[in-house]
Amino acid sequence: MEMVKEMSTRQAVLELLKKKKELSVSGLKEHLDITEMAVRKHLVKLEGEHLITSRTVRQPMGRPVIFYSLSKEGEKMFPNNYDTIIVEILRDVHDSMGEEAIDKLFENREQRMRKKYGRRIYQEDSLEQKVKDLVDVQNESGYMAEFIDHHDENTLSFAQYNCPIKAIADQYDKPCQCELQLFKDVLGTDQVERVECIAKGGNSCKYTITK
Repeated sequence: MEMVKEMSTRQAVLELLKKKKELSVSGLKEHLDITEMAVRKHLVKLEGEHLITSRTVRQPMGRPVIFYSLSKEGEKMFPNNYDTIIVEILRDVHDSMGEEAIDKLFENREQRMRKKYGRRIYQEDSLEQKVKDLVDVQNESGYMAEFIDHHDENTLSFAQYNCPIKAIADQYDKPCQCELQLFKDVLGTDQVERVECIAKGGNSCKYTITK
């Protein structure tokens, strides 16, 4: 029962910060049937989990006040329907302008990404270094990428365990095609093969590169 109460209070804190955007300890206490000490205990845990952030505001008199708000990770705790809306918009584009218009959208995105990646991945580096740099860039974009060391002189691999555009990739093949072409371009080789794909039911999007 105590654990259930703690979890419900934790959720209540997150929901209050979602609704009010920013609250102090005393502000949270006003909405919760717990002591300030209990509020602080929950805040310490939530901050340790990177679900909230804090900022200190100096007061004309007395001690500074710390205000708490949701972090980007905290915002992810609340469901959204962005993917659904985007897929619906793409369907409208497809119905009104045809599949070529959809292809053009993803090709334009690929061109933008190529410029971004080009600033981080240098063609003069070794292929292995370029793959590792690509993994770093993908991680920063939320793909949960991992370099896989097979101790093989002829093959390099990496996997992505999260697909931020899965809902779109489930409906359209073009995003995956553009991603593969993007990787070939930034790595400077056509010897890149996708051997597993989340949108096709795989556990990851896995790529192998032949040296």
